[in-house]
Amino acid sequence: MFENLIAQNAKSLLADDIARGRLPPSILLSGSPASGKLTAALEIARALSCEAPRHAGTVGSPAASMAPWGCQCPSCRKHKELAHPDLLVVGPRDCALEVRAAAAAFARARSKAAQYLFIRSVRKLTLRFSPQLADESDQRLSKAAPLIADIEEGIEELDPSRDPWSDASKAEKAIGSLVLLAEKLEAEFLYDSLPVAQVRAASSWAWLSPAGKKKVLVVENADRMQEGARNAFLKTLEEPPSNAVFVLTTARRGAVLPTILSRVRTYAFVDRSETEESEVVERVFHDRAATGESLSSYFNRFLPVPPDAIALAGARFLGGVLARSIDEGRRPLPATRAALDARFAALPGGDAASRLGPPEAGELVAQLAKCQPRAIYRLFVASVLRVLRDALRSGSTDARETAVLSSWTKAARDAVDAVSVYNISPTSALESLADRMREAV
Repeated sequence: MFENLIAQNAKSLLADDIARGRLPPSILLSGSPASGKLTAALEIARALSCEAPRHAGTVGSPAASMAPWGCQCPSCRKHKELAHPDLLVVGPRDCALEVRAAAAAFARARSKAAQYLFIRSVRKLTLRFSPQLADESDQRLSKAAPLIADIEEGIEELDPSRDPWSDASKAEKAIGSLVLLAEKLEAEFLYDSLPVAQVRAASSWAWLSPAGKKKVLVVENADRMQEGARNAFLKTLEEPPSNAVFVLTTARRGAVLPTILSRVRTYAFVDRSETEESEVVERVFHDRAATGESLSSYFNRFLPVPPDAIALAGARFLGGVLARSIDEGRRPLPATRAALDARFAALPGGDAASRLGPPEAGELVAQLAKCQPRAIYRLFVASVLRVLRDALRSGSTDARETAVLSSWTKAARDAVDAVSVYNISPTSALESLADRMREAV
C-alpha cells in the first residue's frame, strides 16, 4: 500500500489507520501542489476495496501486508486503471501537463509501470466527467460525452493486458492522439471551480450501495468550491453515509470553510527536499530533474508557453500599469520600478520587451496561449507577485509605496480566485486587476 507515494510520512499514518479500521469517514489531505495528495487519495480507494486476504505482516505493523500495489484481485486491477465503479473524483485540476509528462515517460520507458502511469494520468481527467455526475442544469457532461468516448477508445488500444509497443508506430499515434484529446477536454469542458450541481450529484451517488466494499469520493482542491457548493457538501459531511469515505485535498487549508475543517481529519503532506523531488521525477517519470527543480517545475517543461515567456509577460503587464499610472498624473513608485527593471534584466529578451508599449489584457492572454492550461494564468500572476515581493524586501519603500504594494498583492490574489473560483475569464480578470492597481496608486 502506498508504494507509489514517495517521501511523504503521511502514508504511514494513513496505512496504519486503514489497517486498524480507524480511518474516519471524512479526511483532508493538505499540502503543496504535486506533493502526492491525489496519488494517496486513489491508493486509499484501492486499499479500502481490496478483496485479497491479508497475509501475516510485520509484528506491530498490520499495514505491512495490506493491499500491495501488485495485488491481482479484480478490485485492485480496476482501481489501478482508475476504472472502478466505486470511485468518483470531482474538483478542478490541471491535468494536461501531467498527461504530457506521462506520455513522454511512456515513450521513454515502454514499461508496464509507465503504461499505467499514462492511462491513469488521462483518467484522472475523464473521471471528472462521470455519467454519475450528470445534471439537467449543466450541459457540460453531455457535450463532452463524444470526446470522452474517443478517449476511452484510445485507452483500449493501450490495454495493460497486452504490449502496445509490439507495433511502435501505432502506439505512438495512439498516445499522441490521447494527449490532444485530453487537452481539448480540459480546455473546453473542465470547470475552474466545482459546480454545486456536481456536489449534489456526487453526494447522491455516495448514498447508493457500493459494487464492492466501500465507495470513495475524492474532492480535489476543496478550497476552490463556490459558496453554494460548499454549503451543499457540508450537509453531506454532517450526515455521511456509512458505506462511503470522503477524501478532500487542498493546497490552501486556510481557505477551506471552517465548518468543513471541523468535520474532517487532516493529514499533512510536507514539501519534499530537492533530492526527494529528483527521486520522484526519476522513479515515476523516468527522467532527470534539473538542479533545484521541483516536480511542479518539471511539469512546467510541458507548457505550450515557456516559463520565462510567462514571467516576461507578467513584467510587461506590471510595467504597463506603472506607465499608465504616471500618464494619469499619479506619483511614481521608485522601489517597484527598480524591482521591475531588475526583473526585466534577468529575463531573456527583457531589455527589448521593456521598450515595448504596455500590452492590453486581451493581447497578453493571446500571447499566453489563451491561458490554456490554467497553470499558465497562475504562473503569470505569480510572476507579478514576485516583483511586488522584491520591491517590498528592498527596504527602500516609503509608507505610501508599502501601502500600494500591499493593496496590489491582495488584488493579484483576488485575480487568481476570480478565475479559479468564480470562473471569470483571464482577460476580464486581468482588466479588472489593472484597474484596481491603478486606482490604488
